[in-house]
Amino acid sequence: MADGIRLSLATMRAVFPSAPEVIINAFVEKQGELTVVGVNRSRQRLAYCFANLHAETAEFTIKNLTENINYTAARMAQVWPNRFASAAAVQARYGTAPGWQAKAFDDIYGNRMGNRTGTSDGSCFIGRGGPQITGRDGYMEIGRRIGVDLVDNPELASSPALQPDIAAAFWDWKGMNRFADAGDFISCVKAWNGGTNGLVERQAQLARILPILQMAERGEAIAAPVKPPPDPISVSTSASQPSAWAAFFMAIARLLRRA
Repeated sequence: MADGIRLSLATMRAVFPSAPEVIINAFVEKQGELTVVGVNRSRQRLAYCFANLHAETAEFTIKNLTENINYTAARMAQVWPNRFASAAAVQARYGTAPGWQAKAFDDIYGNRMGNRTGTSDGSCFIGRGGPQITGRDGYMEIGRRIGVDLVDNPELASSPALQPDIAAAFWDWKGMNRFADAGDFISCVKAWNGGTNGLVERQAQLARILPILQMAERGEAIAAPVKPPPDPISVSTSASQPSAWAAFFMAIARLLRRA
């Protein structure tokens, strides 16, 4: 097995002081997922990853680990000034009836990141999970890598038990090791979210987390359990037979929808 940084409960709690216990436990129990893609090969890689996870989700504390799209018209005009000159312009386009924000997201994010024009993809495939994966293509790619159908069940991207899997898959998908190894945090942030949103917060978390990881033990990194590679067809079409894990999480999703 590869040499790497071992994550204890104490270390994870120091990195994410306010995170739910179930997520702290998941990262310790499934740190082998990080080993597979080399995230825990160095303290710098881990720090880059954890600083971004912290900033994306306010330390895994945002509600349901899901992006809040309930913007005010004024906030929407502020976020997209090139689209809307004012709050009045937002209201003129989407109205004020309940659900107007979803309509706006479907429009703004339609025909981007794999989202289909004229569908609800924009408001369906919003930021979820630690990396805040976004867009139909992102959900399909991460789902393929972890063997769970996130396209037909996007809410599973917020499952606490899947956060180590999703974080590792996202990190590997974006090729983040090269940025961490080069000490290029800004390029890492740009690859993560397409820009430098929240850069000051991310840098502050990086400065806080690095010393914590300096105290973490180094040794033989825990390997992930051996599992067959995901079938790209099975996670991208609803007609295919899901894996045992996919079936389990889809059952949970159905129960949550009925609640």
